[in-house]
Amino acid sequence: MIIPDGNLHIFMVNVGQGDTTVIITPKGNVIIADVMRPSKIAKLLTDLGMENGDPIAQLIVSHPHTDHFSGANRLINDYEIRQATVAPFWHTFGMGPPTYQRLIGRFFDKNTNVTFLSGYSRWYPDGAMKENTNDSQPEVNPDAPFFEMLGPTNGLIRMLEDANVFNTNHLSIMLRVRWRNFRMIIGGDAQMENWAFFDQERMLEDKCQVLRTSHHGSSNGTQWERLDRLNPSEVIVSSDPGRGHRIPDLTSSAVFLRYDNSNSRMVVTTADSGTIHLLVRQNGSRTMRCFREAPEDIINLSASDILTAQKNPSDWGALLNQRIIEMG
Repeated sequence: MIIPDGNLHIFMVNVGQGDTTVIITPKGNVIIADVMRPSKIAKLLTDLGMENGDPIAQLIVSHPHTDHFSGANRLINDYEIRQATVAPFWHTFGMGPPTYQRLIGRFFDKNTNVTFLSGYSRWYPDGAMKENTNDSQPEVNPDAPFFEMLGPTNGLIRMLEDANVFNTNHLSIMLRVRWRNFRMIIGGDAQMENWAFFDQERMLEDKCQVLRTSHHGSSNGTQWERLDRLNPSEVIVSSDPGRGHRIPDLTSSAVFLRYDNSNSRMVVTTADSGTIHLLVRQNGSRTMRCFREAPEDIINLSASDILTAQKNPSDWGALLNQRIIEMG
């Protein structure tokens, strides 16, 4: 079991062109949002103090693309998954490929409580209520961390279908982590239509300190207006720009170059930083450290560097020039 230290720990794992986030709450509960490279994740969990059979409080699979769920079967084998939240399952895209359908089946075989999310859900992993020692009325603890999960509604899906633009990424669940004055958004592969829908519902008006960009930093997932509205100090892009889909693309590279500021703001790719460990302390201060390992390498928790805007390893000017050259 992980021994809690009263702080919030968020590991944004370098899995290459994919997503995995491991979160340890102040009371030591483990939440994982998406999972690739299961051997790497299992080694990290072991180094953090977990053993086979220990509970994972929540596993969130943002949507049925393999770069977000391919490592989940290993977690099901090795740990007790108490709660799983997944994208809507009643649409053809939501069913996903056969490997994803088998994953959903295994959740039920293991008696995991599965939620197919449509719309909004709030969850308190460390408990929501104050521990009263007298006969006073129970009340919600304002200092308790909680997670807000925003998934596509039926109305959004119908609207996108009518416009003939609906795709699997539109099913993506977005996650907002809240603890006292700290806010972080993990975008999954949500597209701009997802963001716009929740804007209309006035559910994304709060600013955040940390943003993990949608869809690996593509222009379909992140635009200037989004960064400007949320105003995060740290922007993390889960991407390997030199491989695969070539994202961040030309447009988003220009946006990130404009937003990145060595004095106050940082936009960094996990390809450059390796895994990032964000520590949020009880007093509200936070520290980021990076491990600079390759996607296929394990994380050495004893070998990290401080990560700040002044020490950002990502060169957005160079990437933008590369994208311009690629256009011919």
